[in-house]
Amino acid sequence: MFNSEEIQKALMEEFFSENREALGRIEQGLLRLESNPGNKELINAVFRDMHTVKGNCRMMSFPRLEELTHKGETLLDLMRDDLLAMNQEIGSLLLKVVDHVRLTLQEIARSGSEGEADFSTIIEILESFVPHEKGKESESADRHGKDPRQPLLEEELPQEEGLPQGTDDQLLESHDSKTTDGQAGTTAIPLPQGPSPSTLPPTSKAVTEARSEPKAAVSAVTTTTTDNGAPAAAPMESIRLSLSRLDALMNQVGELGASFNQLKYVITHRPDHIDQLLEVHGKQIAWLQDEVIKYRLQPIGRMWDQYHRLVRDLSVEMGKKVMLDLVGEKTEVDRNVLVSINELLGHLIRNALDHGIETPQERVQHGKSPIGKVVLSAEQRHGQIHLEVKDDGRGINPDLVVQKALLTGMITAEQAKDMSEAEIFKLIMLPGFSTASQVSTISGRGTGMDVVQAALSKMGGTLTIASTVGVGSQFRMSIPQTMAIVPALLVGDSNETFALPQVNVVELASFYGSEVAVNIEGKMQSPMVRVREKLLPLVPLQRLLHRDGPGRAPRREVERLHALSAIHVVVLQGQENLFGLEVGAILGHSSLLIKPINTMFAHIPILAGTAVMPDGSIAFLLNVQALLQGAGEFS
Repeated sequence: MFNSEEIQKALMEEFFSENREALGRIEQGLLRLESNPGNKELINAVFRDMHTVKGNCRMMSFPRLEELTHKGETLLDLMRDDLLAMNQEIGSLLLKVVDHVRLTLQEIARSGSEGEADFSTIIEILESFVPHEKGKESESADRHGKDPRQPLLEEELPQEEGLPQGTDDQLLESHDSKTTDGQAGTTAIPLPQGPSPSTLPPTSKAVTEARSEPKAAVSAVTTTTTDNGAPAAAPMESIRLSLSRLDALMNQVGELGASFNQLKYVITHRPDHIDQLLEVHGKQIAWLQDEVIKYRLQPIGRMWDQYHRLVRDLSVEMGKKVMLDLVGEKTEVDRNVLVSINELLGHLIRNALDHGIETPQERVQHGKSPIGKVVLSAEQRHGQIHLEVKDDGRGINPDLVVQKALLTGMITAEQAKDMSEAEIFKLIMLPGFSTASQVSTISGRGTGMDVVQAALSKMGGTLTIASTVGVGSQFRMSIPQTMAIVPALLVGDSNETFALPQVNVVELASFYGSEVAVNIEGKMQSPMVRVREKLLPLVPLQRLLHRDGPGRAPRREVERLHALSAIHVVVLQGQENLFGLEVGAILGHSSLLIKPINTMFAHIPILAGTAVMPDGSIAFLLNVQALLQGAGEFS
């Protein structure tokens, strides 16, 4: 039997889960309504979700949230009756309702109460849009705990609970027009002609000012955002699984238990059958591992919806017109990876809007559409997730980057002469680097791209930058699909075991006796290895681990390699190029459960994680991108 505490806990978990989903649908629906204000299906869907949130808050006895959502619901009801038209001001106000509810839900999860947040200002502004008679009707319905329109709801609303799935032509364009007074925002939509000013309730001076200024409703209430400018989103604390998948998992667990009992019997009575049974047991465990990984994989689009809001708010703030295009939303990524890339994608999108996309006037002067475009795309290739943030803005000026780096002392004039464009673009990822002429609330402090680079390195990911002045920029990233169970190649060095992600391993090569001198060469004073008639940079793992002490010149390294009777090389795929890693021994393949790196080793960039081996020892998972960077430094 369940006790009352367990029941209450289950109710609260369902309360948070259902409200998070409903708030996400409300937010996306409001953003679509700004570009399609007359869509009754969208209005009805958003109304229903707001009504759901209000009902949940009433059921769980959170009266302040109930009041706030009821006021928002009333505005949506006016839209349903064609008494109020959607515009940027109203959209911003309702989005702030969503922000306040999210923040309060976080407070409830933390403390169990609604906290001390003041909703009076936003409620007063919401009420200022409501005709006096409508307000009385709404309050009466709320006191009786029932909306008098509820019977009608069932007939006029669609059967689906959520919003219709968006398509590419339903993307956010709410900010792509100008209001009649010249401010950035939606195309001006007149407020309803029905209610006259005399029918509106008395309003305070603050509300009157807010109503007379299109952006006042936005500034009148606090903004709930993350540090990178993205709207605050609740963490992914739960996932949904179909009953069929749970049944399959349960059946396999049952078979695993049966095979374990057989194993105990065989050990005692039929020891000659142990190998056969262990093979079956191993296949069952491998199946379970694969299934658990599949359960953890989530469509990347579930996290991407919030970027519509980020682009909308930033473009309004900066007076720009920007359309966000999402490609590959169904690409599946491990939920931990999904959470890890959320902030860095926010940084890149913010940079695209701030540094890349020009103002509408600038774009027209250069023969472009006044509406800028940012494309966020994802695809899976060879166990890696490839992400790209692309814009059609002003691009990155290499000369300007070099000038800024010289001015701040990050490089010398001598270094600048020999730098390629790719090397110049890498400068923008240095801590403290920024091309912004002044610091703003969005950027200018040089703490964006270095954060992106650090986050990618921690995940074993890579970043490349391509840009053309006047055309736009592309930021391409490659990250592992999962960080939980990783197929890996085990190698040995100095009696220690290391693991290399199998997805980065191209091939293995071993040279013995005279083959060593034939296939190991020195080019430009750096060791190279010949594999299939191709010369590749060769990096000794022991040098990267500094086992032999600093100071040995690359030429001496070639001499050391020639003196060996055998050399084992793992050919690895880096960001764009192949390179060889010299190891002491090649031990075999294994699927490893990867744990985060201990803080005492966090300063070593080539270490990406740890795994416990069957004998109880620890193996370090190596970061291939950091190995490649070490190869460049070694050369």
